[in-house]
Amino acid sequence: MNEAFDIVSCDDNQLSKRKLLHLVEHGNGVLFIGSGISRRLNYPSWEGVIESLANRIPEEETKELVRRKLNNSELLLAAEIVKNKLPFDQYCLAFEEHFCPKNPAHDDFHRMLVSLKFKGFVTTNYDPIIESALKSIQISSRDYGITISHEQRSHVHGFLSALSHSINYTERYQLFLHGKYNLHESTILSYGDYVQKYDGRNIKEQSELYEQLISGNISIEDFEQKSNLKDSAFRTIHYKAIYLLFATQRLVFAGFGLRDEYLNKIINDVQLDFNPFQPNHFALFSKNGTESWNEFDYLQKKREWNAKGVELVFYDDNETYGGIEEFVSNFPSDCFYQPNASPASIHQIPKNPTTTTESQSEQNHTVVVDNDINTKLINMAKKVADDLKNK
Repeated sequence: MNEAFDIVSCDDNQLSKRKLLHLVEHGNGVLFIGSGISRRLNYPSWEGVIESLANRIPEEETKELVRRKLNNSELLLAAEIVKNKLPFDQYCLAFEEHFCPKNPAHDDFHRMLVSLKFKGFVTTNYDPIIESALKSIQISSRDYGITISHEQRSHVHGFLSALSHSINYTERYQLFLHGKYNLHESTILSYGDYVQKYDGRNIKEQSELYEQLISGNISIEDFEQKSNLKDSAFRTIHYKAIYLLFATQRLVFAGFGLRDEYLNKIINDVQLDFNPFQPNHFALFSKNGTESWNEFDYLQKKREWNAKGVELVFYDDNETYGGIEEFVSNFPSDCFYQPNASPASIHQIPKNPTTTTESQSEQNHTVVVDNDINTKLINMAKKVADDLKNK
C-alpha cells in the first residue's frame, strides 16, 4: 500500500463506513450475498462450476471449446455450450451435487451475518447457506428461501412488500435471484437462461444462429445483432422484481463484485429512470489488490461505483481473505438483532460496545440524510409497482 495513502483509514472511507453502520443499526438495509460468502465452505465459483460441468461432456473437442471460452472470459457462452451438450438430467444432477448442503451447512460467520439487523437477504448464489443460517436463529422447521418464478410470484410479492412495510426479525427471508440448487427450472447460469428469465426470449428459436453460437463460430454480440429476438423482448417477473428491489431498497453487497451484466443493466435503468441525488447502496470491498493505488485511484473507483448508485466501503484483509469476518465482527452491538436462542449460540454473536469517532453534528447529519432517503424510497415503491404493471 502507498505509505502516503491508506485506503482503509482515509477520512472518506471512514465516513462511508459510518454511513453503512448507521444503515445497519437502524434496520434499513437488505444484505445482498455474493459467491465470495459461499467460497469459505468450498462452493465453486461461476467459472469453477462451468469447468466442472464441462468435464462431464464426453467429446474432447467440446471440452476444449468451453475452456477457450472460459479463458476468453466468455462465461455466459461457455455455460450455454455446456448446458446444450449435457443431457438435462445429467446437468441437473451435477448442478445439485455442486450446490447441495454441506456439513456443516453454514458456519459462525454466516450465522453472524443473518444476526445483523437486515430486513431480508438476497443472493445470486444457488446454495442454501444463508437459509440454513436463518433457520439456526429463527424457526428451524420453516422454509425461508423464495425463488423468483411464476409459481412463487405471490411469495415474491410478500417478500418485497415486507421490506417496505414491516420488519419482523424473527421471520426474515432469503430471495434467490438466480434460482436454488434443487429447483432446476429456476436456475440461471447460461446465456439462454438469462435472456429467457430477464427478457422473455428463447434463443433457440433462432435455430441456425443458435447452432453457430454453440459451435463457437459467432459471439453473443454477433448473435444479438443478427437475430430479431430483441423485438420480442418484454419485462419478465424477474426483471420487475429485481428492478423493484434496486429502486426501493438499500442494499449492502457482500462477496459480490457486480460483474453480472444483466444486474448491472437493471441498476443502470434505475439510475436513468430516477437519477438519485446520491448512492443508496453499499458494497464491501477488500483492500487486496489496491496496494499500488494512490488517492486519485481510490476516488476514481469511488466515482465509478457512485454512478451505479453504490458507495464503496473498504476493509483490511490479507492473503487468506478473512478480513470481511473480522470487519463485520467489529460492528457495534446495536447492529445485531439478538434472537431468542440458547446461551451457547448467543455468545457467538458479537457484543462489542457501540463506539464511534464521529462528532455529534456528523451523527445528526447522517441520521437526517438516511431518514430522508428511506422515506423517499418507501414513497417511491408504490409508484414504481404501478408503473411496471402497465408495461
